Amino acid sequence: MYKSMLFAATLVGIMMPTTGPAFADPCGMVPPAWTNPSDTPIKRIGPQKTYVAYSDGIETMVLRPGFSGKIEQFGMLIPFPSPPAIRKVPDDTFAHIQNVIDPPEIPLWIKPRFRPRGLRSKGGGAMLGAVARKSVELAEDEVKVISREALGMYEVAVLEAGSARALKGWMDEQKFRYPEGMDDVTNDYVKDGWCFVAVKAKIGAKISVKPQPGMRKINSSSPGTGFDGAVQAMGFRFKSKKLVIPMRLSAFNPGERRNIIYLLTNKPKRLRGLPKSSVVRQVSGKDLVRNLTESLPVRVMDGTVREVKKHHIEQLRARRDSDPFLGIAREVIASDLRSVYDGKLIHEHEKLEKKLLNISEELGLRGKEIDKQHQRVVSEQSDKIYENTIEMLKNMTMTVIDADFPEEFVADDNLYFKNYRMSAAQNKPEFYDAKTMAGIGKKRGEVFWGTPKHLLKRKKTGWSR
Repeated sequence: MYKSMLFAATLVGIMMPTTGPAFADPCGMVPPAWTNPSDTPIKRIGPQKTYVAYSDGIETMVLRPGFSGKIEQFGMLIPFPSPPAIRKVPDDTFAHIQNVIDPPEIPLWIKPRFRPRGLRSKGGGAMLGAVARKSVELAEDEVKVISREALGMYEVAVLEAGSARALKGWMDEQKFRYPEGMDDVTNDYVKDGWCFVAVKAKIGAKISVKPQPGMRKINSSSPGTGFDGAVQAMGFRFKSKKLVIPMRLSAFNPGERRNIIYLLTNKPKRLRGLPKSSVVRQVSGKDLVRNLTESLPVRVMDGTVREVKKHHIEQLRARRDSDPFLGIAREVIASDLRSVYDGKLIHEHEKLEKKLLNISEELGLRGKEIDKQHQRVVSEQSDKIYENTIEMLKNMTMTVIDADFPEEFVADDNLYFKNYRMSAAQNKPEFYDAKTMAGIGKKRGEVFWGTPKHLLKRKKTGWSR
């Protein structure tokens, strides 16, 4: 509907007790949570996915943690070079970002009688100044809470600490487990003037979250609390002099070390300290604009593009709608670029979204249907974010980095980047498809976008794209 105008962390865990894996898209840099001594420690599951966008001093980082193990609470502790604006993002954000890189293709069988049974188809920004440091030095034993807010199932606090010892004391009071051996890294962040975002989820008992007359809050301490593991994805937008991912604290996390980073920047990049082979895909801004604004591509499986007729295009029109597959990514990317253009960290529609989310959470309403309702309301106020962003995107690149991050590499420093353009010969879905996170080999058939040129030339029909 907007196609004409395009527009770490140590995390401390919340999910309620569960004996199986959390059914969430794993992402980000996730550490162990506070647990009872008798509980099984939680671990990260699956590849950890992180979306990062950076331009002209404004950076966005999106996380959605995934865990396995029995836990009573999930939370996050994330260092940032400056206080971030925080928002909930849809849980399908990463799936939509993967589709931006490699959009789903609609198969077209020109000769359906020969169709194999197994393949039948179903019906320039404003420059920002340097990041401001703390104006007042904190005492070594002091913790300063800059802000607190509710964000759906989360309670979020942005804070500064005078030392690792002070931060540990605060975490102990808040029932987080502070991993042993983390003091040196934490003190490095404190010395550099970084702040921390502490996130803790509160999940109420079913009887407590059921709307009742006169009800004003959820009693999360009631017995019988439960959670399905689909923790909300969160986005953090902040000012930073340089592109950085704060992953040092993740060295204290058990679990998988495979990380996938989707990086949107003004120039193609790679990670300092990792081999060039860790860069598996790069998509130009021109192709990103096409993917986000045009209908889904069509793959002709049993003929050629020259055999495509007008009635084929008409029959496929509804199925080629990209909104269900890329709409979330379109909004996320446009919002990030609009922030750079305006020089601000949060938009009015994002503030409205947080208000709606908090109201729904107080009533115990959570899930995809509720998210869809929120999006319908928010979309009415978000149209303007697509203005002035398409030209910015044309000059950017989406880089995909997929690799196992050695513990010593992560622990030594934050993640920093350098310019790098991968080989065009390797930059193909046959070697790495974003949707499968693996190579898919060569495909059969021919692909076209929009409308084939031979149909556009038929002016007598009066039909056009």
